Amino acid sequence: MTARLQEIQSSYEQRFNCMICLCPRLQMVSGYCQHRICTQCLYNEDSIRKPSLDKCPTCQKEEAFPVIRPAIPEDVIEIQRCLGVRACPHSGCTMECWEWEMEEHLKSCPNRQPSPPKQTPKKRRSLMPRTEDTPKMSRVTRSSTFNLGNSRLEDFQMGRRRMNLRRSTQQQTLNNH
Repeated sequence: MTARLQEIQSSYEQRFNCMICLCPRLQMVSGYCQHRICTQCLYNEDSIRKPSLDKCPTCQKEEAFPVIRPAIPEDVIEIQRCLGVRACPHSGCTMECWEWEMEEHLKSCPNRQPSPPKQTPKKRRSLMPRTEDTPKMSRVTRSSTFNLGNSRLEDFQMGRRRMNLRRSTQQQTLNNH
């Protein structure tokens, strides 16, 4: 099962990676031939197509990509994100990779910030010093209500009956109006 999954993943990566650097990128340009190349590989610093890419490197179609770098629409970038391409969150890092590769990159990213030292939690101090006379606080739970004693338990049950009676009376009043 995992071999088949890796095969599918590899096919997926090949289909959506840049045809030159073989990396996933958020800013991809589709040629007239439908092949895709990232803007980093396709254009120089002046946003002009590199002379060596006058032909598509895959199908050799001439002038398949625009000469001047186009503005990449935000929805195209969002589609890449939906496919699983992620940019490294560390400032200064330009790495983009598949979501399933990001954890490994974050461990070795040269721009990662060192983790702050872990602080040990401080012990809470009681507001009042404990003495032998100070009663222990106890928690009321369902099981502890049985320890209330007969008279307190009956008072508790009577209060519940009154509350339920009030609710039913209010409901009848609302239904009559």
